[in-house]
Amino acid sequence: MMMRQSPMLSMIRIVRRLLRQERGNVIMIFAFSLIPLVFGAGMVIDYARAARLQTKMNAITDATALYAVSAPMLKNDLDETKKRANAFFDDQVVGLNGLIYGKDVKINITETLSPTLQRNVTVSYAAASDNIFGAILSSASIAIGGSASAKSVTAPNIDFYMVLDTSPSMALPATKAGLTALTAATGGCAFACHQTNTSSTNPGRTRMVNGQYVDYYYIAKTDLKLALRSDLVTSAVENLVDVAKETAQANGATYRMALGHFDWTYHSIEDKPVDLDTAKGLVSQAQLLTVCQNNQRVCGINDSDMLTNFTTSLTSINAIMPVPGAGTKKGSDSPQGVMFLITDGMRDENAGGRKLGPMPTAMCDTIKAKGIRIAVLYTEYLWESASDGWSISNVRTPFLNPPEKISPPLESCASPGLYYKVTTDSDMSAALASLFQKAVQAAHLTK
Repeated sequence: MMMRQSPMLSMIRIVRRLLRQERGNVIMIFAFSLIPLVFGAGMVIDYARAARLQTKMNAITDATALYAVSAPMLKNDLDETKKRANAFFDDQVVGLNGLIYGKDVKINITETLSPTLQRNVTVSYAAASDNIFGAILSSASIAIGGSASAKSVTAPNIDFYMVLDTSPSMALPATKAGLTALTAATGGCAFACHQTNTSSTNPGRTRMVNGQYVDYYYIAKTDLKLALRSDLVTSAVENLVDVAKETAQANGATYRMALGHFDWTYHSIEDKPVDLDTAKGLVSQAQLLTVCQNNQRVCGINDSDMLTNFTTSLTSINAIMPVPGAGTKKGSDSPQGVMFLITDGMRDENAGGRKLGPMPTAMCDTIKAKGIRIAVLYTEYLWESASDGWSISNVRTPFLNPPEKISPPLESCASPGLYYKVTTDSDMSAALASLFQKAVQAAHLTK
């Protein structure tokens, strides 16, 4: 193995050879050159030593910055993180030969919510390398220093509140072909109205099939075997659970889900957010409203089919949802909150008299002011669906003729970027998954 000679040993050998010379001029030249030679050799040695020491210190600084943004440290507050990062740095520098260090390390840590947790760390140090040739160089040490920075963006924990419209108008066929077929089979009604009274005395929404009266829901599901929008909604939410599980795993976050549905009032399925697997098993409980007959939800009580009550439903939902946290996973911080509203947007409720038309948005503003974001999936209320005489006069003409009046309030209800419209023949599962990803991305700013 080849051994590398030290500069000092080489200098000593040169001096010995010069001393053996008998010529006077050699001694004189050597005498004049000795001082700069020694000075230069000492400088090289000490600066090389300082450079090696600074390289080691810079590596420790990098490691400290990364340590401060590691997953375990993100669970601590800033003071605790700074304390531990200081100890981490000090532990690493102990035993470094030639280091003059008075624990002069500065660690600056800041956090922002935008809206997710972002931590920024800067570590800087000032130290010195002890000079071997301090007396010759007239300097006892060489100053060294450096800095490093790191940041981490953490995907927040989120609680999702799924609110499904199960009013009779969601019993619209899911395809144009189905819409045409049901309208023809019922003599002009596009909705698969589900009712219990199918006797011959029922004033409407029934037809004779194979010698017996049946409701339009029977015609749609049994005779025509049509998929309704209400079917697609529950299927889309079940599919969304699988998407949410994959996204949560990829983001290292925890997602939970609460469920409810509404028609003439709000029906809670699960008020408190539960794990996604549990939530998936509850989705099927969101069932289309079954009524007694036309104009009577309860037999013998005329309610004019006022069966889509946004005011009561949104008020009930708001009371259920707590003020959200930032989802930072720190201490007692609670998850962020996102409410998903899946609806055709047509209001028909008794609120000091019959209110028919676009949904009211005042409660949307209240919910958003609480810190909960709202995502709206609008299942388009079709112009073609208002096909009978009453619907043409009371729905199509005032609200669906261009410019239609239903979608603007829904878009206003939604938080920025969280509105999506899906119509007949569209893939509702894909639309809901896309809206979900937008909601997650709005909460998680990637690195």
